[in-house]
Amino acid sequence: MSLYTEHENVQAALAVEALDALDGEERDALQAHLAGCAECRAELESLREAASMLAHTAPHIRLEPARSARLRARLLARAAADVRGGVAAAPVTAAPETRVIPIASRRRSALPAWLAAAASVLIAIGLGAYALSLRGRVSSLEQQTAALARDRGRLESTLAEREATLAALAGPEVRVISLASTQQRAPSGRMFWNPARRRYTFFAYNLPQVNPGREYQLWLITPGGPVAAPTFRPGRDGVASVEGAYDLPNEQIRAIAVTEEPAGGVPQPTGEVLIVGNAAE
Repeated sequence: MSLYTEHENVQAALAVEALDALDGEERDALQAHLAGCAECRAELESLREAASMLAHTAPHIRLEPARSARLRARLLARAAADVRGGVAAAPVTAAPETRVIPIASRRRSALPAWLAAAASVLIAIGLGAYALSLRGRVSSLEQQTAALARDRGRLESTLAEREATLAALAGPEVRVISLASTQQRAPSGRMFWNPARRRYTFFAYNLPQVNPGREYQLWLITPGGPVAAPTFRPGRDGVASVEGAYDLPNEQIRAIAVTEEPAGGVPQPTGEVLIVGNAAE
C-alpha cells in the first residue's frame, strides 16, 4: 500500500518535496501517487515556483556558531524521537504448534509534522514576498502606461491642430489676399482664406509695436459694415498671426483690414486703417 493513500498526507508531503527534502521510500511513494493525480502534480509545480523565489526574497544572515549548534542538536533530537516512536512492537511468543506472525505497530506518519510545517511556513513567506514584488511591478507599469497615454493625447492634439492649419492653408479652394500698407513704414499682411471651411489664417509683417493697453484688430469688411475679428499683438520682429472662423456668407466679405484699437477689441473700428486688402477679386 502506498504511504500516501490519504490526500491530506500528500498535501503535507508536497510542501517538503518542493524543497527537495524527501528521499528514499517516501519520495518513491509520492512519485507513485503523482503519476495518477494531475491535481497534485499541478500543486507541486506551484509550490516549487514559490520555493524558488525564497533565494531572491529572503536576505542571507549568517547564523552564530553557538546558535547553529543548539538548533542542530534540537533537530537531531527531534528526528531521533520520531524514529523511536515508530519502532515496531516486539513479536509475541506462542506455543510450538502455533505459527506466530509478528504484528507490526501502526506505521508512523511518512512525514514528520514539524518538517511539513516548516516547509509550509517557508513557502508561505516566499509566496507573500513574490506577491508583493508583483504588486510593485504592476503599479510601476500602470504609472508608465498612464504617462504614455497622456503623451499620446498631447501629440494627437498637436497633430490635429497642425492638420487643421495645413488644411486651411493648402486646400484647393483657398484664396490668398495680400494686404498693403497705408503708411510709410510699409507693414504688410497676407490672409489664407478658405471659403469652403469658413476659416482663415492671417499673417502680418513689419507691424510697429503698440503701447500698453493697445492691440491690433482684424476686420472683415462687408456691405453692411466692418465685422469684428480677433485682436493680436506682434512679436519683437513685427510678425503676428491670427486664425479664426466666421459665420457670414462668403460673397459678403469684400475686404480685410487691420486697425489699432484698445486691448480686447471693439465692436466697430475707431483707429486708422493700417493695412487693407481686397477680398472681392
